[in-house]
This record gives sequence, structure tokens and C-alpha cells, in this order.
Amino acid sequence: MRDLRADERAIEGLPVRLVVAVTVGTVALGIMLGTLTDFDGFGTTEVTVEASEELLVPEDGSYEVVTLAVVTEDGQPVEDAQLLVTGGSLPVANGPVALRTGPDSHEATLAVGSGNADGQVEPAFRDGQSRGTLEIEVVPPSGTDLRDERDNPELVVVAG
Repeated sequence: MRDLRADERAIEGLPVRLVVAVTVGTVALGIMLGTLTDFDGFGTTEVTVEASEELLVPEDGSYEVVTLAVVTEDGQPVEDAQLLVTGGSLPVANGPVALRTGPDSHEATLAVGSGNADGQVEPAFRDGQSRGTLEIEVVPPSGTDLRDERDNPELVVVAG
């Protein structure tokens, strides 16, 4: 029987072959991943919100009205969507406010400030805070290929 410790035949080309195989595999994986990032989700369309005003300055005891339009990334109107307005850097005193676009409209009306209006967000400025942001999330109509995965524009509210 031969002593395996003295056999040097298999070790000579192994490290070079391993390095080549790992390098080729890494390059191929990088090319494949680079190709996949060019594709968005198949069959999905992104929706966003367009606001009639992005800077709001409600006076004390009143509110300022802004129209929020839900559209696709191509600018097509989206009807029957829901909007959820929450506090970003500005707390909301009356909690998140839910709005809905109608079946015949892609717009919803939001009132920001104090007063008594439908679809109203009442900002609760912290001590020393004079401005803040409100965030808007879109819940597209169910049964569609619409998605809201990217950030929507924020509303900036300045104390009046």
C-alpha cells in the first residue's frame, strides 16, 4: 500500500482552478444581478400624490385647504383610492386622518389647521416648533396592479 502523505499529484493545480472558478462565478453573478435591477415589478404601476399646495400656513383658529390628487407615475388619474395622512416631523392631534377619492374623481380635499371641517388634520406643534411635515400614504384600489412603494411628497406646515 502506498503512503498518501508522499503523494503530491493532486495538489499542484487545485488552488489555481479554485481561484478561476470563484472569479468566474462572481463575475457571472454580478452580471445577472445588474440585469435584474433594470426591471421594475412586472405588471405593477406606481401611484403618487400631487398636492395643490405643498406649503401650508394656517392662521390660528382657521384652516387651509389643499387638494390631493392620486395619479400614476404616467400622470393617469386613479379613482377610488384611499389616502392616509399622518404626522411626519409634525405630530397630528386628531390622529391619522383617512381620506378617499370618489369613484368618479381622483381628488380628495384635506383641511389643515384648527376649526371644524371634514377631512381635517389638526397639527400639534411641539414647544418651540414652528414648522413640520405631514406624510401621505396611498392605498390603491383593491384588485388592481397599482402599488405605492415609493415615498410621496410631504406637506410642509408652518405655524401661522
